[in-house]
Order: sequence, then C-alpha cells, then structure tokens
Amino acid sequence: MTHTRFGMFVTFGLYSIPAGIWKGEEMGRNHYAEWIRAQWRWPQPEGGIPKADYDHLLTQFNPTRFDADEWIRLAAQAGMRYFVVTTKHHDGFALWNSAVSDYDIAATPFGAEGRDPLGELAAACRKYDVKLGFYYSHWQDWEYSGGALPPWPEAKGDPARKQPADAEFARYWEGKCLPQVTELIERYQPDMFWFDSWGQGAKNQVTAPRRDQLIKLIRDKAPHCMINGRISSHDPTGVDFISMGDNQFPDSKNAPNVPWETPATMNHSWGYHRLDYQWRSFDDLLNSLITNAHHGGAITLNVGPLPDGSFPKGATRRLKEFASWMAINKSALQPSARSPFSDTVLPKNVRATLGSDAARPCFNLFVLTPLPAGELTLPQPLKLETPAAEFRAQVLETHELLEVKLNSSGQLVIIIPKNLAGIDHPVIRVGPATSIPAQYEDGIPVEPVNPGRF
Repeated sequence: MTHTRFGMFVTFGLYSIPAGIWKGEEMGRNHYAEWIRAQWRWPQPEGGIPKADYDHLLTQFNPTRFDADEWIRLAAQAGMRYFVVTTKHHDGFALWNSAVSDYDIAATPFGAEGRDPLGELAAACRKYDVKLGFYYSHWQDWEYSGGALPPWPEAKGDPARKQPADAEFARYWEGKCLPQVTELIERYQPDMFWFDSWGQGAKNQVTAPRRDQLIKLIRDKAPHCMINGRISSHDPTGVDFISMGDNQFPDSKNAPNVPWETPATMNHSWGYHRLDYQWRSFDDLLNSLITNAHHGGAITLNVGPLPDGSFPKGATRRLKEFASWMAINKSALQPSARSPFSDTVLPKNVRATLGSDAARPCFNLFVLTPLPAGELTLPQPLKLETPAAEFRAQVLETHELLEVKLNSSGQLVIIIPKNLAGIDHPVIRVGPATSIPAQYEDGIPVEPVNPGRF
C-alpha cells in the first residue's frame, strides 16, 4: 500500500445532508460534520441531536448526482491507487442493504430505487484498477444498542458519556459488527478495511481477544485484505499498516518503520460542512504527499461529497491539479522507497525517494520551493555493483539533462540552472547513465549540440 503513496478517502452518509448545521445552529467541538449527531449544541450535557430527529434524514437521503465512475476516475487520474469509503460511520448508518440492520441504504429513497453505492464503487474500482477499501466504525455505533459512545471526556469541555456495559457491547459486537464485516467481505471483496479507534478510549471495549477475533474473521474470509492499525490503536498487533492521527504528518524521528499512511483532509471537516472554508492549497497538499513519501509513508486524502453525491468544486479542482502533476512525475512516487538520505544532507526544501527497480537504480529529488542556481552536492546513495562511469540528472517535466559529476570525495555535484525555478514542484531523477535515457521530450535521442543563446 505505502509503495503506491496516494489514495482517496470519502466520508459520505446521512450527516452529509445537514452538513454541519442543525436548526440554524452550527455544530461545535471539532466541527467535524460527520459527528453532528453527537456534537450539536456541545458542550451542553444533553446536547446532540435526538435520535428520532436525526433518523428523519433517512427519508431525505437521495444523492441523485452520485456517480461512482466519476469518483473513481477522478481518483485514478490524480494518481490515487486505492480508495476508502465510509460504509458505516459512528452514527451507525450502513451504506449498503444490510441483513442485520434496518438502519441502512434500503431505508432511503436512494436505496428504494435499487441503487447499491458500494457495488457501483466496487465495479468502478475494478474498471480503473484502483484498490477498494472500506471504512467501518467497529467500535462506536450510536444507533445500535450496546455500541460505544463518544469516549468523553477526552478534551476540555466534554460532558461525560456513560459507556455501555461489557455485556451490552458484546451484543453489539456479535449482533452487528461481526455480521456486517462478513457481509462487506462476501458481497464486495474489498482489498482493505480501515477501522477507527484512537487513544485509550477503546481499550475496554476493543480488547485484544475481540481485536484478534475480527482480524481472524477477515483473514479467514479474505486473506489478501489489508487491515489498518486503528482496529486497536492502543495495541495494533497483527495489522498490515499503521494509520497516523487525523492530519498527522510525522517527521523522520516519528515516522514508523512499518508501512503507514496519514488520513488527511483538503479542508477541515471530513464529511461535507457548508461553513468549512479552510481549504488547503494544492501546493500544501502536494508538499505533504511528497514529504510523507520521503519518510516512507502514504496519504489517504479525503473528499466529503455534497448531499447530492457530487464532489465539491474545491475538491475536484485539487484532484485535477494532482492529475496534471502526476501525469509527469508519478513514476518518482509509484512505486518507490523512502529517502536514502539522512536529515542533514538535503536542503530544507528538497525531498527524495529511492527508485524501486533494481535493474534501473536511481533516486528522485523533489524541489518544493525554487533552489538557487549553482551546485547541489549530495552523497552517492546508490548501491551499484560496479562504479558508474557516468551519472545523469534529468528533470522529469522537460527531460533537460543537468550537469552532474562525482567530486574527489565520491559525492555527486548537480548543477542547478536558473530556469529550473520556472517549473512548479520539479522532480530531478539521478542515477547511472544506464538508468536514465538521454532523449528529448519528443523521444529524439540527445546528440551533442552547440547551444545558442535565447
């Protein structure tokens, strides 16, 4: 997964309809729109939307502009190689027709029309060769008796919530969680489960035996299916990769030495929020993707669709910007290994990945902000069987070959030209001549020329 570096997260459900506002009042606390049922009128002790009122959203859920093919096509063009959708968030609503709960898509106008959004997304993922992932809230469920409630107090101002007794949680676990995970596997054959717990809040409910029971269920029914660390964040034994905290981007000292990813948002909320104008720029998002790859990780970048099922314009714009950049540079990320350089070697505005093709050894330099013209000196990190007689450094966008040489200490000296500053987020590939073809962008081999002047 982490070799692919980039995936899409989609947070979509009943909460997409109120979109952070209920009866003319914006929700409080962290302003995550998907939490509105619990966080409306926070921190009042009796805050939250009454279940009967919230459940009326079932009669309104009809995303007529939902187009699975468009969602996955945009993801694939942006260079995203896997896709994760919220099949059931903490409110308990299932985005498929579940045999063990009536709180599902079949109870909505959209489901009454026979639509199966998960089935449509699974088909689109197969069409575009994108791995299919399911977010499933296995710990919290505010609809089903016995499901865990928000683990409050965990922040200043939180009113206390009395959690269900262990026997009550066991009835939820056996009666809804395990059967629904089974349904998702048997109907849709996902490639990944993205579970959700954090801190010590789930420790008394998602115990080690329950964690192992859920992992075994998935391993038995879908041996290829990956499982993330938030299945039991306090003790993620037995998982395939670690999920960092929301929008948590580790530095080299804190990046895990196992496969990992950061779940990240384009703005603030995960579900669509009408008043969320805190959009991150494309440059900022791209820098985060590159920096995570530099440290060996991936990013799963969230979109919160509008109530009608379409993507917000801001999200679509950023996805298309990723598509433009990836069309040129994705080979420097997918697949790749983490940077071969120590923290002190690279300039602060440069990141690196190591090529993963042993037959064509190379590394890639990502320039986040313009470098000054002149010499860039680096150690030679490639493990070559024989010393290379010639190294090349090539700008992927233009195919320009930069002057590069080995100094007397065996270090690489790359000459950075002034014109590189005109390229947004350029990538420079460096390696022996056998790894980097010497040709112009139109494919014509490079021949010695007498350069003129512009």
